[in-house]
Amino acid sequence: MAIERVAVVRSSFSPFGGVERVAVGTIEQLLKIGIPVSLLTQPRQAWPLDHPDLDIVSLGASRGSRFWQAWRFNRAVCRYIDRQPFDIVFSLDKVARFSHLHAGGGTHRTFLSIKNRNDAPVGRWFRRLSLFHAYILHLEKIGFINPLLRSIRCNSTLVEGNIRADYAVPSDRLTVIPSSIDWTGIGEVFAARKTVAAQLAAAEGLDPSLDYLLFLGSGFHRKGLDIAITGLRYLDENYHLLVVGKGNPRRFLAFAEKIGVRRRVHVLGPRERGWRYSALCRAMVLPSRYDPFGGAAAESHAMGLPVLITDQTGYADFVDDGQNGVILPAEADDDAIRNAFLRLQALIVSPRKTPDAIRAAIDQLDHPTVAERVLNEFLMNRSLS
Repeated sequence: MAIERVAVVRSSFSPFGGVERVAVGTIEQLLKIGIPVSLLTQPRQAWPLDHPDLDIVSLGASRGSRFWQAWRFNRAVCRYIDRQPFDIVFSLDKVARFSHLHAGGGTHRTFLSIKNRNDAPVGRWFRRLSLFHAYILHLEKIGFINPLLRSIRCNSTLVEGNIRADYAVPSDRLTVIPSSIDWTGIGEVFAARKTVAAQLAAAEGLDPSLDYLLFLGSGFHRKGLDIAITGLRYLDENYHLLVVGKGNPRRFLAFAEKIGVRRRVHVLGPRERGWRYSALCRAMVLPSRYDPFGGAAAESHAMGLPVLITDQTGYADFVDDGQNGVILPAEADDDAIRNAFLRLQALIVSPRKTPDAIRAAIDQLDHPTVAERVLNEFLMNRSLS
């Protein structure tokens, strides 16, 4: 079967989104080999794409509640593809019909389960009443059994396991291809990391003689900022935590004050190319309660740092515990947190791998390499089988 026409489904565009990077990379690869693409998206999205064989189709609504937008977009996408002879419908969104799915965010069912376990009763109550969450769970369920389904791209074995456990999808429909990073671009900063570190320290008013750990991520609770702060108390006084990302840090700083480490926590807020702050740091800590991949950990590895992550982070596929990082159980108690952070400190003091060796081990996560795998191993091979 020859592939003559492909639809790519992504409701919105953000220049900082990892899912959007997958969409853009896949579309560019398809256009490069001469396959026309229809990009199905919401109105008023500034996609950085322009090609005579690319048709950007505006569907649904880009305003209103989350439920309203999701409902309008799904209905419009389903009606559109029912009228069009697409060989492949590659969705990067929760919709009811597709032949290929990018499941980079894991399952909504697993996400809600973990969030509810770690949230206050009022939060759980609001989610149970939420039309949006109910509708997304409905779309997810019918999407995994829709008659067009041929293949699902998982960006980690964690996501693969979640999909099999939550929806009993057969393993022959699941393909594990990790997320990508700007390995080459990061390499330019890696080569000049001493200069970059001095520049960042001066710009942020930081003492370069301290041993900094990097926490990089938005959504502080899910990413485990409280766990990172807890771990800090067990390390030598010279270790400080740099917090880079979007979120309200108030309650986390109050917690740091309570346990006596407030002066060692520096909240910088969101920063462009936040991974650059790895140049200032001795290690990266991302103790997420749930993270389908954990690209920030991959970026820190590309900057030559050991990383601490949890077993509910997809990037655990690339962490050799005790060699290039430490893996902490997501449901860890204080003793387990203490042990993990002390093991990380030991790796910092007595490295098992050089920064160059840590970096070189993940060169296969470069954007072009992963985009080519998505095209050849996932879209093209599975569609022709």
